[in-house]
Amino acid sequence: MTGDRTHMCTCAKMRWRIAADAPGTHLVCYCADCQTAARFLDHRIARLDSEGGSEIFQTLPAHFEFETGRENLAVLRLSPKGLLRWYAGCCGTPIANTLATPTLPFVGAILPPGTEGYGPVTALVNTVGTAGHIRETGVLGAHLSIMGRILRAWLLGKRGSPFFAPDGAPVVQPRILTPQERNAARPT
Repeated sequence: MTGDRTHMCTCAKMRWRIAADAPGTHLVCYCADCQTAARFLDHRIARLDSEGGSEIFQTLPAHFEFETGRENLAVLRLSPKGLLRWYAGCCGTPIANTLATPTLPFVGAILPPGTEGYGPVTALVNTVGTAGHIRETGVLGAHLSIMGRILRAWLLGKRGSPFFAPDGAPVVQPRILTPQERNAARPT
């Protein structure tokens, strides 16, 4: 799999890239939380497809690098225990999702719909809100794939992450949405 895996935010103040040889799982997630985060940031650049799906490339954080604008990096959580949802603080462009700590090395890079260079979409997940016309597929394979990459990273010591400091804290203090903010951004 080759191709340019360099991305930039809408206002062009941030650039990041995912290593061209980074293995991963290309999927579309239709969950209400992904839609809520995208809508909260700015639904004009939400990167949702026409059905409300977020195109995601799951890989290891060690394959993710910020080239410019790292000082604009921001993060939010939909609740005190939710995923960390990283975005460009300058314009609201979604960048990636991580777990709350780097203990399990995982990043789900948010891609614009139809992005090339990541192989075919192999899983459609959390499709409950799609009125049944999109069927969930590839879920087990997606889970096994990411767990295999996490295990391999642990064994090989590849646990670095641009999202966390050496002490395991996020490099930016997360903003936790209030229940009112979260509910206002929920899909209808």
